[in-house]
Amino acid sequence: MSDKMTPREIIRRVVAHRDAPRIGWNFHGEHNDFMGAPGRAYLPPPPDPYSRWGNHEELQKLTGFSGEVYRDRFGNIYGRYGGKTKGECIRGAIVEWDDFEEYKKRMPKIDPGCRDRLLSMNLQACDKYVITGGASLFSALRDARLMANALADVLLEPEMVTAFLDCIVEHELEVLDTIAGTGIDAAMFGDDWGTQTSTFISPEAFRELFFPRYKRIFDAYHERGMAIFMHSCGYIYNFISMFIEAGVDVFQFDQPDAYPAERLSEEFGDRAVFHSPVDIQKVLPTGDLELIGRRAAEMCEIFDKNKAWIAKDYPTYHDIGVDPAWAKHAETVIVERTKLSPDGKI
Repeated sequence: MSDKMTPREIIRRVVAHRDAPRIGWNFHGEHNDFMGAPGRAYLPPPPDPYSRWGNHEELQKLTGFSGEVYRDRFGNIYGRYGGKTKGECIRGAIVEWDDFEEYKKRMPKIDPGCRDRLLSMNLQACDKYVITGGASLFSALRDARLMANALADVLLEPEMVTAFLDCIVEHELEVLDTIAGTGIDAAMFGDDWGTQTSTFISPEAFRELFFPRYKRIFDAYHERGMAIFMHSCGYIYNFISMFIEAGVDVFQFDQPDAYPAERLSEEFGDRAVFHSPVDIQKVLPTGDLELIGRRAAEMCEIFDKNKAWIAKDYPTYHDIGVDPAWAKHAETVIVERTKLSPDGKI
């Protein structure tokens, strides 16, 4: 392999399982093969006095929540304490399914200038792999209906769930028309489907309701030349094969040792790639540099055969109680073991 291969070409080869010279890197500093790009821009929504975080008495009274609150463009109300998080939805826009028609009216309108701005960035000339954000299906349903209702709806209101998801799919296809052909290599979709031990719904319900909608989106992205990254927290083993069938190229798992990583590589490494840090629950938070370094080295070995790993940092280590120096130790071990020599070999 040539030592002049760009980071973009390396990641393209990793994703395609096509003789990549090394695994991918997605760390905070210099060892980063990626570039993020804005994937969507919307026209401003109608003015709303509650669109920013604040102690809005009307929303607090409506929800019974005493902390900071705000309302998004869909009508979902979020709450948080202490101003330290992105908050959690505390009242969905679809309290009853009769509210769905109003929800559809609130779907954001795409800014017609978005595509021209992306083209002006000349992303095709970038030497890094360009990734943007994709849609969420389950998360959108969970916010609009709140978790308990959303899970009940899967069993009791499948027709409404289907209608809701189809609305999200149609919107995402409009977004795709805006960004296709602008030099973006991939889109990162995200839905947290798992608890520590299982998925929130059965594989049968996933297959019936969600799988066809994911596949429709992912097929459309593939047809326009873009790869699919899929983030999910929790343990979603029962969904992995279906996600691959739907078109996922890369799984973004921050807890690879929930499976563990050995199983991911053995069972799926010839069909998918894993975009993961050293495990953020079982390894990095220990602060044990010997353990962290050992597991980082083991993961290099685990994925050496198929190069089905893009090693990464977690976005915000302070949120999970991890000293960045501990993560840096993992990065150092990984880079040292997988970097290319001047002749392009590891």
